[in-house]
Amino acid sequence: MDLIEVEDLEDLARHQSPDSGFDADLLDEAHDDGVEFIDQPAQESCDPNTGTNACIVDKTDWALTVNHAFERHRALDPAMKLPWEQPSMQGIFHNSLGLNLPQVHGIALELPATKNEDRNQISVSGEVEACADAAFLSAVKDIQDLDYFENKRMQTDLACAKWLDILSMNWSASAIGQQVCEDLRSDPTGELANETLKACFGTKSYSTLLKRAGSLKRFILWHRDHYLERGFSVDAIPLHEPDVWNYFRHLRDSRIRDARGYTGPATFLETVRFTKFTIALRGADDILESRRLQGFAAIEKREKGPTHQAPPMELEHLRRLHSVLLGADSIVDKVGAGCMLLCTYARARWSDLRFIHHVEIESKRNGCLVLYTTEHKTSAVGEKKEQYLPFVVPWDGVTNENWLQTFLDLYQQVGLNIHKVPLGPLLPAPRSGGGFCARPLTTSEAAAWLRGLLKGTSNWESFRSHSMKATLLDWCARSGMDKEVRSVLGHHCSAVSGSEVVYARHLQARPIRKLMMLLGLIRIGMGLEEIADRGNIAGVTPAAGTPGPGFGIHGCAARTPVLPVERVQAEADPVQDAVEGVQDHEDQLSIKEEMNNAADVATSANSLSLFPESIVQLGLIEIDSSSGSDSESSSTSSDEPLAETFETRPAYTEAVPEGLTFYKHVKSFRVHAVRNEQQVTVCKMKITANFQELCRTLNFRYPKCLRCFPNDPGRVRSREDAVEALDKALERVRKARRSAR
Repeated sequence: MDLIEVEDLEDLARHQSPDSGFDADLLDEAHDDGVEFIDQPAQESCDPNTGTNACIVDKTDWALTVNHAFERHRALDPAMKLPWEQPSMQGIFHNSLGLNLPQVHGIALELPATKNEDRNQISVSGEVEACADAAFLSAVKDIQDLDYFENKRMQTDLACAKWLDILSMNWSASAIGQQVCEDLRSDPTGELANETLKACFGTKSYSTLLKRAGSLKRFILWHRDHYLERGFSVDAIPLHEPDVWNYFRHLRDSRIRDARGYTGPATFLETVRFTKFTIALRGADDILESRRLQGFAAIEKREKGPTHQAPPMELEHLRRLHSVLLGADSIVDKVGAGCMLLCTYARARWSDLRFIHHVEIESKRNGCLVLYTTEHKTSAVGEKKEQYLPFVVPWDGVTNENWLQTFLDLYQQVGLNIHKVPLGPLLPAPRSGGGFCARPLTTSEAAAWLRGLLKGTSNWESFRSHSMKATLLDWCARSGMDKEVRSVLGHHCSAVSGSEVVYARHLQARPIRKLMMLLGLIRIGMGLEEIADRGNIAGVTPAAGTPGPGFGIHGCAARTPVLPVERVQAEADPVQDAVEGVQDHEDQLSIKEEMNNAADVATSANSLSLFPESIVQLGLIEIDSSSGSDSESSSTSSDEPLAETFETRPAYTEAVPEGLTFYKHVKSFRVHAVRNEQQVTVCKMKITANFQELCRTLNFRYPKCLRCFPNDPGRVRSREDAVEALDKALERVRKARRSAR
């Protein structure tokens, strides 16, 4: 190591000014840095010709010594901040955005406590170890654990920082750039400039801001490299039509080489339109009005071919999710399957469930579960941000199990509270060691988890997260539902219905009722094509109701509430009033017929003769068939009994099939079928004192349960059957009125 004279260094430190950054402590600091010092003889003084001390020191050691002393004694203005210390740039230079490599199973590890410390978490580490093949272990990624709003704020700041970097290339290229430049001069911290950018972007989502910034950044990088090859530099913004034309040609060459990037030109035009209405970028009008740029983008987009949409799931896939919910080994997979069923039956995007405000449960007959949220895809448009979007989940699915109650029990068992307001993410990302993160499960993680739960079924590898939303909408279209009903079920606005139908819970009653009818027909075994051919969904209401709570297929509470329908007052329609009157009269006649049982019919038959029926059947009463006629007639011998000459034939006869027993409900007079040696009906109603056993031969046509007799003849199953039944009812009304006169 090179040496330095101690006396010379002491003399240097002694004569330095305090403001120069050096003092007498320099010697101690040099010792700390590992520099060796020796005492030189007095005769070895400095060279008078050079005017320097005879110091021999390594350059690296000297630089380290000087830098260490300067860092220790420097005094900076606290108002002066480095770029990475400014709020607008912290999103880029912050250590929290460092790249995190995935772990062995790709699961988020235990992180320090976040703001959501009140979340009730349970430890299921033993359960996770016992279920090493759980589907969620390979689906959930190891990413930073931030709650929804904290992540949204951070991503928005990052997007604003990227746009600030773009504007700084030429402040005069946009009207907003000049304003931001003035803000930076008045506020060097950048907070005012960041606030200006956020105001310009309005309610745009951070994903849109990042996407548009990335598209424009790629053009700027290409523009820099393109002109550097020619030996000079030109600003990329404001935009110029010839430069964009050359960029489009570059994108085409890249697309031919890489076989991807068909929508690059169209995406860039969308970005230019975005910059026109947000930051007022100069030159945007010339780009948007260029015919060759628009035509080029259309040609490139056409080369892509048809869009591959997410395929809908079939009945076997929903049944698999139901089976996972009821019998999977991992309780986390059970909860995941239940949330995916909720998303499917609610016809919602997975991103719509990332933050739920509150949940309403209508756990009565033909009931539902309603999820209310303001954080959905179209929430940033106008007044929709101030309205809750209700996602209605029917209580009954494609199976007879009470799956929704099972899910609610499991949801509470894992430590999540469905009644919390605001609820937050419906399904937080699970931890590998137990409990759940504060962040919601992402769309890509949900898609991977869904494929893991459906593994082994047909086409399970092709499903994506949007398949959950598309499933029931596809079924409704295949079963013959009209477009307006499907639009409301899909939470889409149209010119006819408007957004009030989508955002108003009570106005969705009719489409939800039709969806319940469709699910009910699927439960009894009817296919979608059969439903469309027969027009079952086009009917007014189903003929029979669903069983009440407490009579599920496994003895648990099943069926739920009829949705409250608020009828809208409309102008009186004479035809509609007449039809409703006929229907009311028909219902009254049906009630009278149902209340006349076999005993009433026998009693009425006894009153048809002056003598008791028993005497008439013995043949003791002679009946002259020529009574009331003046001419003689050859009739049968009066000595033959009536029982031999007149054979009594009932108008209706039905034999009970072997293996079944028919029971009549004493209040509704509805007939249910019960298999031998069972105490519940086919429709899963328990036999109580309200049921009366019928004989093996029926001579009276009782109303029958639709679930117990799904194939019974005489049902109104199509539009033609309904018209025919209405015509017969009108004819009976006319006859009744003529007889009354």
